[in-house]
Amino acid sequence: MPMIKKSLCLPAVFLVLIVLGLLLLINTPAVCQESCSTSACHGKLFQGNIHPAAAQSCESCHESQGVPHPQGGKASFKLMQQPPALCAMCHPPFGTKRNTHPPVKDGMCLSCHSPHASKEPKLLLQPLKDLCLTCHPDKVNFKYLHGPVSAGDCTNCHSPHESDNKALLVKDGSELCFTCHVDMQEVMKRKGVHPALLSGCTSCHNPHGAPYKKLLSAEGEKLCAQCHPQITEKVEKAKVIHAPIKTEKGCASCHSPHASENEKLLIKKGKDLCLDCHKNIITKNMTTLHGPINNGICTPCHDPHGSQYAKLLVKEFPAGEYTPYDDKEYVLCFSCHDRNLLKFPDTSFATGFRDGDRNLHYLHVNKKDKGRNCTFCHNMHGSSNPKLIADSVPFGKWSLPLKFMKTETGGSCSPGCHKQYNYDRKTPGKAPEPVKPTEEKKGK
Repeated sequence: MPMIKKSLCLPAVFLVLIVLGLLLLINTPAVCQESCSTSACHGKLFQGNIHPAAAQSCESCHESQGVPHPQGGKASFKLMQQPPALCAMCHPPFGTKRNTHPPVKDGMCLSCHSPHASKEPKLLLQPLKDLCLTCHPDKVNFKYLHGPVSAGDCTNCHSPHESDNKALLVKDGSELCFTCHVDMQEVMKRKGVHPALLSGCTSCHNPHGAPYKKLLSAEGEKLCAQCHPQITEKVEKAKVIHAPIKTEKGCASCHSPHASENEKLLIKKGKDLCLDCHKNIITKNMTTLHGPINNGICTPCHDPHGSQYAKLLVKEFPAGEYTPYDDKEYVLCFSCHDRNLLKFPDTSFATGFRDGDRNLHYLHVNKKDKGRNCTFCHNMHGSSNPKLIADSVPFGKWSLPLKFMKTETGGSCSPGCHKQYNYDRKTPGKAPEPVKPTEEKKGK
C-alpha cells in the first residue's frame, strides 16, 4: 500500500510543476523586465534616460531562443531583427531626402545612440560635441570658433540624420545664417549687395572656425584678393598704397563687406568717407571747392587703392614750388583743364587770368627756369577765395601771404614775392574795385 501511494504522488508533483511553468510563461515580460534590470544582471544598461522600448519590455527588441537564461558563454536571447530594420519597427526609416548622414545610410544607428539608456539626450553615446568630433575632429582646430561649434551644438546647423541641403544643413545657405544673424535680413534689403554674399556667407566665412576674426577664411586684403585680383595687382605694384588697406580691417575700412546704399559698397558716399580720415582737407571757411569735391568725389584726382604717384594721385603732378615747364608737365591738371591757358604769351580767350591780352598764367608757369607750380597760388581742395586762390602758401618755413583781391574783370595780389600788381582784362593795370559778394560768381 505505501508503494502505491508513492507512485500516485509522482504524477501529481509533475502536474504542479507543469502548471507553475505555464504560469511563469504567461508572466514572462514583467518578470523578464524586472529581472533584466537588476544590479545582478543588466542594471548598468538602464542608467539615465531609458529607451522607451526598453522601459516597456526587453522583448520589444529581444526574443528568447527557448533555452534557460542565463547560460555561460551562450546567447539565450537574440535580436528580433538587426539594425536598422530593428530600429525601423518603431522609428520611420530615413533615406527619403537628398542627403543622408553616412552612419544612417549604412544602418549604424548604434554608432551614435545607445539602445538601452544614456545620460545624454536622444540616448547619445557621448555629449553631442564629443560624439561629432569622433568622426569630424578637424572642425575645432581653430583660434576662433563659431558659437554653436564652441558650445557643441552641432545640430543647431546640421541635421544628424538626413537633409535636402548640402552638408546636412537644416536650412539652405544664407537662410540658415540669418536665423541667428537676424540683422542681416535688413542689410540684404540695401541697394547694393556684395555678390560674394549672394553666393553664400561661406564665400568669405568658415562656418566652423578660422585663424582670423569674424571667422574669415583669409586676413584683410588677402580675402578680397581672391575675387579682386586686378586691385591686388595694382596695390602690389604701387609705390604708394592707401594706408587702410594694410590695416587689420583692410578693404572693410572703406567698403561694406555685405551691402550698402552707396556705389562700390562704400560705407559712406564719396568725399564724406574720405573726410572721416582726412578731416582738415575741407574747412568750414571754404566757400569754393574744387570741382570734383564739389561734386562729392575725390577719385578723379586720387586713386583709393594704390598709385605710382605721391598722394595717391591718378596722374603725374610735379612736387615742389618750382618746375621747369614743358607740355608734359601737370598731366593731372590738364586731364580736366585746357592746356591752352599756358601756351600763349598773349591771348584773348584761353584764360581769364590776364592783363588785357597778356597771359598771366603763361607768365607764372611757362618758364624753363623756376616755373611756378599750380599749388603756389591755388589750394587744390578748397578756398575761401574765388578760383581756389589760397590765403597763403608754404614757402620753406614761411607761410607766404597772397593778399588776393578779385574784381569783375580782374583783380590784384600782393604776395611776399613781389609788390602789389593789378590786372584787368578790359583796362590793363586798372586798380581793383572789390565786387560785391553776390557779383563774384559773374567774374572769370
